[in-house]
Amino acid sequence: MAGLSTLAYAQARMQSRYGARAEATVWLKLHNIHDLGSYMQTAQQTPLRPWVQGLSRIHSSHDLELALRQKYRHHVDEVASWLPSDWRAPVRWLKTLVDLPALHYLMSGGEPLAWMRADPVLKAYTADQTNDRLRALRGAGSRIMVDEWQQSRAMLSGWFLQWQDLRPKSMGFERGLRLFEQQMRDQFHRLATQQSPGADQDYEVLLDRLRLIFRRYAFEPTAVCAYLFVVAIDLHHIRSDLMQRLFFERGQVFEEDLR
Repeated sequence: MAGLSTLAYAQARMQSRYGARAEATVWLKLHNIHDLGSYMQTAQQTPLRPWVQGLSRIHSSHDLELALRQKYRHHVDEVASWLPSDWRAPVRWLKTLVDLPALHYLMSGGEPLAWMRADPVLKAYTADQTNDRLRALRGAGSRIMVDEWQQSRAMLSGWFLQWQDLRPKSMGFERGLRLFEQQMRDQFHRLATQQSPGADQDYEVLLDRLRLIFRRYAFEPTAVCAYLFVVAIDLHHIRSDLMQRLFFERGQVFEEDLR
């Protein structure tokens, strides 16, 4: 009973946050603002304020991306704190999804980049030797993912195996969780095979599916996962908007310097 009441509490908190998300009219208004400073200023007056607060047009692209990653990580931790104790670790594991591309690069022996060393999470995996990086990742609670990586070089499948090991098994929750997992697998497959990568309409289709899951499996861990995936898409949207405007402005300055 305690677990059910805790899930009900979490659902109420998420429902409030979900209901306060930016609507399509907000995104359209921001889309029509081409100046980075104006975009940020306007976004501060919208439901996106928590995500853009503290960001500045003078920040570098790496600074902006790090800030957004950190905001997402902190929010996942916040949501996990609302849940029954046995679901906190599995939900926190969702944070690692945003790091998978960088982890794949580092575990493949790529030279650590400056922005990776500046990231408080990724810097732990930037040792000179790849074996030391794998050892650090294993020590951070990703043993199963590392084992799968060493056997098959499949980071995503290792992520899912680790997730399966972390999350409690409950027949009452399995149907919704399997559906959510399939949505994630399909999305990452589309990205990996570059099937319309990042197209707005694709994300709208995915959001519609996640909204349905969030509502259909309310008061279950599945709703928590769907909600956090929706938040990740919103942050991806913000990141895309910021990067486009930042690179356009920096490109203009570069062209003027050449004249």
